[in-house]
Amino acid sequence: MNSFTRPSSRFGLLRLLFTAFAIAAAALLASEVRAAEQLYTCGMHPQIIKKAPGDCPICGMKLTPVRANAAGKGTAASSGERKLKYYKSTLIPGEVRPEPGKDSMGMDMVPVYENEDSSASVIQIHPATVQRMNVKTDLVARGPVNRLIRAVGTVEFNERGLRDITTKYEGWIEKLHVNATWTSVKAGDPLFEIYSPDLYSAQLNYLVALRAEGAEGGSFTRASRERLELFDVSPEFVAEITKSGKARRTYLYRAPSDGVVIDKMGIEGQMMKPGERVYRLADLSSVWVHAQIYEKDLAAITPGQDAEVRASYGSDKVYHGTVAQLLPQVESVTRAATARLVIDNKDGFLRPGMFTEVRFKTTLAEDAVLVPDSAVLRSGERNTVFVALDAGSFEPREVKLGARTDDHRYAVLSGLSAGERVVISGQFMLDSESQLREAIQKMMTIASAGQPAPATDTPASGGPAPAAAPAAKPQVLPANAIALLTPLALASADAGAALAADDFAGYTKQLPALRAALAAFFNGYEHAAHGPLAPFMGGLADPTDLAAARRDFEPFSSAVADLARENHLQHTEKLYVYECTMAPETGKARWLQREHGAKNPFYGSDMLRCGDELAAPPAPSTPTSGTGGGGGGAPMTLPPGHPPIDSSTLASFARIQTAANAAAKRKPADSGCGSCGMSMAAMAAGEPCEQTKK
Repeated sequence: MNSFTRPSSRFGLLRLLFTAFAIAAAALLASEVRAAEQLYTCGMHPQIIKKAPGDCPICGMKLTPVRANAAGKGTAASSGERKLKYYKSTLIPGEVRPEPGKDSMGMDMVPVYENEDSSASVIQIHPATVQRMNVKTDLVARGPVNRLIRAVGTVEFNERGLRDITTKYEGWIEKLHVNATWTSVKAGDPLFEIYSPDLYSAQLNYLVALRAEGAEGGSFTRASRERLELFDVSPEFVAEITKSGKARRTYLYRAPSDGVVIDKMGIEGQMMKPGERVYRLADLSSVWVHAQIYEKDLAAITPGQDAEVRASYGSDKVYHGTVAQLLPQVESVTRAATARLVIDNKDGFLRPGMFTEVRFKTTLAEDAVLVPDSAVLRSGERNTVFVALDAGSFEPREVKLGARTDDHRYAVLSGLSAGERVVISGQFMLDSESQLREAIQKMMTIASAGQPAPATDTPASGGPAPAAAPAAKPQVLPANAIALLTPLALASADAGAALAADDFAGYTKQLPALRAALAAFFNGYEHAAHGPLAPFMGGLADPTDLAAARRDFEPFSSAVADLARENHLQHTEKLYVYECTMAPETGKARWLQREHGAKNPFYGSDMLRCGDELAAPPAPSTPTSGTGGGGGGAPMTLPPGHPPIDSSTLASFARIQTAANAAAKRKPADSGCGSCGMSMAAMAAGEPCEQTKK
């Protein structure tokens, strides 16, 4: 019998196959678990993302798990062979290509198939959570874009109803029947009586011709009558003197029409010359209303358009008028144009100078896609709505909006279609969830590509982190070098203060002291030639102007400030170290100050406050009279009767001991002078430079 046909052999084969299947299933499950790694975030601070549960470092609230977005799962798996639509970027929304490749950020683009969510920002929320979030939706509809434009109007005289009362002859006013402005008159009411020699002579000529030629009259009579009528006397006046046969000494001037006297120039006894204004009448049966239309509403106002006018008092009364003219000028102060309306004012209710409310009803579009105003999230130049999809999915979508309607809707120019359902309540929480999902997606994509993920934790205080120190290897100096560095640091601070004040003369006065301190540092500390001040062994050059002084001072100031900070002069000398990340020459430079508050020496008054203070390194522990900082943490007991050690000596001793102990623990290649190879312990002990020994 063949061994494979035996029962025991068949059983062993089945067991082997089952074991292989179990191993494959476990590997697949493990890969899915790794792909769906659980993350935790804070509901109040969504920028906090951690891989383990705990409390928020900002507010202390318990972190909640982030649910993976399940939208679209199962659709592609159950649809058989999927059809490729395009490739999209995982970091830059909206960047798609028809063929595979890398996006503008250098990341591989991923395929998007049909019946699959095309946006990584689509989120899915459990129905119970949606109810607790009070999410409400509304349909996107179509309809007209009706707009009601309100404007402020002022009542003005209708210039077509103005009339001046003048005479065509010289004369003297003997009596005024209307002796005050704003007097209402009717047509035919007496206005004034005037004596005119020219008018009186014309009457006599007419009467003489009439007597000579009889009642039928002749050419002389007709000529004299026409001359009399050219003085604009009334036909009744001519008939009266014809009947009486006597000339009238004065002429009674009557109102030619109804109106209000808005200007009176004549006074009793005054001589009036021909053409000189006696009165100005205004007809108030029709008035103008000038409405102020803002620039953004000018496209909705056209001549001939109907309008409603309401006065500031008696608002129940509504007047209807039309736009007679849209004046072509826009006022530079109010940024508004004027629409002139002609209003019938038979009852005299509207008075010139009054303010009115003018309403224009217009239709900007007969048919447009309309979205509720409450559904739009505005963030600067972008307008976003959340479209409600099936199975509790929501998609943020950017839209372009048009005009706003009277019923609080906006015309949608692009981004939405009629019949879609948008969120009108609770979209702010959806927006936070969408941004959180997008941040997680970017973080996971970067991590899967082998790049370090961006930090997500923030300081527990929630405030800005202090400025970081320069990323240079600290150089701890021995006590004798620190004593030489101190006057150099103080001189650098004084020179920087002069440059910050734009005082070139003051800076040149500080140069001798600065050069002397620099020379003393090089002469007294032989390892200075191996440090950051090595480029300045020859001293500082004499500047020709303020710009040259700042250019030479910038790298020198950074080197001195770094040495002062690394050797704790901020603690012992109360100096302040500031950093400018926009330095003209080096891009990032530092300087020292004796007082608090940034005063930038590299820009002066142009950018005086440009600078961040660098936090001082932790101060070394200072031993008291009974203990000492020997570097190992053991107390140092002074012998009986030993005189007390002052604090500066103790601080220097502590620094030397700390540097020596740290140097002893490190490898020789990682410590000491990088040029001559002397160890840090030997340098701290004051031994001579190895190069000078040779």
